[in-house]
Amino acid sequence: MKLSRYEQEVVINFNADESEATIYTANLAWIRKMDKLCKEFPEVIRLKSWTEVSKTYVLPKNLVRIGKPRTLSEAQLRHLRELQNRG
Repeated sequence: MKLSRYEQEVVINFNADESEATIYTANLAWIRKMDKLCKEFPEVIRLKSWTEVSKTYVLPKNLVRIGKPRTLSEAQLRHLRELQNRG
């Protein structure tokens, strides 16, 4: 079954009372990434359930992070501009 890009969602859910987070995804890139992590760290990240188009994973919520946007140097910015101008 093919999903529209809008339907290919990722939902991260956790609360203050529990130590684990759940990640529900119908996005194939995320499914590949999470499956790889499950194989590499089976004692930490596990597959909880799945359907033909989605999977739900469970992991410690301390692994869920939001970071600051990356700050680029002038040289990096120039390089990116050059790449954009070529394409």
